[in-house]
Amino acid sequence: MALLLNSDIGSRVRRCLAGRVARAGGAMNQLMPYEQCTVEDINLPDGGFGRVRTAAGARTLWQRLRVAKRYVLQEWKFLRKGYAVSRDRKTILLDMHSAHHDPSLRGRYDCSISSNLIEHSPNPIFLLLNFFFITRKGGYQYHAIPHYKFTYDMYREPTKLEHLVEDFENMMDASDPTHKEDYIQSAIVKHGWQREFHEKYPVAYPYMHFHVFDEHNTRALFEFMFEDVVNDVIKTEEFSDNIVIFRNELNARFLETHKGHMERYSNTLLGSSP
Repeated sequence: MALLLNSDIGSRVRRCLAGRVARAGGAMNQLMPYEQCTVEDINLPDGGFGRVRTAAGARTLWQRLRVAKRYVLQEWKFLRKGYAVSRDRKTILLDMHSAHHDPSLRGRYDCSISSNLIEHSPNPIFLLLNFFFITRKGGYQYHAIPHYKFTYDMYREPTKLEHLVEDFENMMDASDPTHKEDYIQSAIVKHGWQREFHEKYPVAYPYMHFHVFDEHNTRALFEFMFEDVVNDVIKTEEFSDNIVIFRNELNARFLETHKGHMERYSNTLLGSSP
């Protein structure tokens, strides 16, 4: 394993991530100390991260049998690997952009984590405010975001912080068309990795990368919003991600400048636990 920026993020993750944890997106196995966590998965029904199949969604006997088999296999893996394994029957089906609409999620978690999720958002600042909402004040967030140089985004340019701020201020949503051609040219035409995938799935939310990240704009984004930020780049045979951990407390300057914008979205966004 290589941490390309030589930070102390590994020890920070082990020290800070514990208790009740919300996990969104893909499997978050980058340095995660699952032995000290109790995890609840939050996922889209099919957000490009693997279809969640529940007993409630089964319509035929054959579908019920397939779901039952899937549950058994997941429980077997869970016995061996613990919370590093997600389980469909324990998954909350929710688009994280709308988490603030659910009062039961307000400050519910000590920490929140995600892997390969934020780059799929048309409005990452708004998405992160929803993570802020579900995490208690003083808790921690930890996220892994693909580093563009090591993925099919390699022919694109990292998204500037100014653009992410404009998307937030303009309340950008999944209808945003501005990144589609850029994504197609890199992921499908030049690199080719996503060509077969998009024969099945549309080039649209949540199946495409709206934004592109390296270590510089990752740090800029999270320091713009939050306190006590540490980031690095993890490079292994399995991972090639920007990783970032920070205290779940909004940066005072961000709060002063953008409180009005947050209230335009919803007066509940600032409602993390005191």
